[in-house]
Amino acid sequence: MKTTTENRDNFTNGEENRVISYHKIRRAVGIIGMLLPFGLWSMNALINESEILNHSFWITFEKPYLPDENLKDSISHFYYTAVGELFTGALCAVSLFLFCYRGYSKPKSGKYCKIPGDSFMTNFAGLMALLVVIFPTSSKQINDNFRVFVASETTGYIHYLAAALFFITLSVISFVNFRRTKHPEDFGKMKSHNIYRNCALIMMSCMIVLIIIFILEKTTSTTTFWAEKYNVTYWLETIMLLAFGISWVVKGEIDQRVLNKNIFGNGIEK
Repeated sequence: MKTTTENRDNFTNGEENRVISYHKIRRAVGIIGMLLPFGLWSMNALINESEILNHSFWITFEKPYLPDENLKDSISHFYYTAVGELFTGALCAVSLFLFCYRGYSKPKSGKYCKIPGDSFMTNFAGLMALLVVIFPTSSKQINDNFRVFVASETTGYIHYLAAALFFITLSVISFVNFRRTKHPEDFGKMKSHNIYRNCALIMMSCMIVLIIIFILEKTTSTTTFWAEKYNVTYWLETIMLLAFGISWVVKGEIDQRVLNKNIFGNGIEK
């Protein structure tokens, strides 16, 4: 039987670099997802509290820029703040990584064999991420609107639909695609597969709650009041992004590549 070193030596340089790039893409996507909500909040707070935008060295307003709350109702609402470029840039980066990702093809048999392969799923998720950027969220009123406009309600509905499909697709990727192995009968049997499944269930649970809140907000003002008061949408989106990020960094074998330990039971699949 050939040793691990001998097996590695049988790879051409192109094949080896391709495998490494997949791991890097997975980790990059996961890290961006986990850092995004906290990065937006902290950077927006830093800019607002320092009043840097009221200094003529950086930017000139006709009137003083008066920021509102540092934490917004949702992650998408940061689009209208001074950190809007960070929001759009991060999503565009995630979208690009998802478009570049190929992964494994759809198996011919086994559990969930009807679910498309990695390439289709990640391309679709990447497209939805772009739509989230192109069609900003709508809002009744944003007092510190840095961009002097608020998207229409129609644009907002496209944004909500794209965001929902984005997270649903990511949930399916974690629940199905990430748990596939070379042998269909080994689906879900690796230690790391439990992490992917749990992350997917967390994302889907939060999405269901968000959909319920969205429906209630359209029918009662009471729900709108407490949801905005406690930034419920932001926190649910943050939980989803953390679950999404964890599944991708684990799939990127961050434990082995960074810590040099196989903590999550990843590695060469069966």
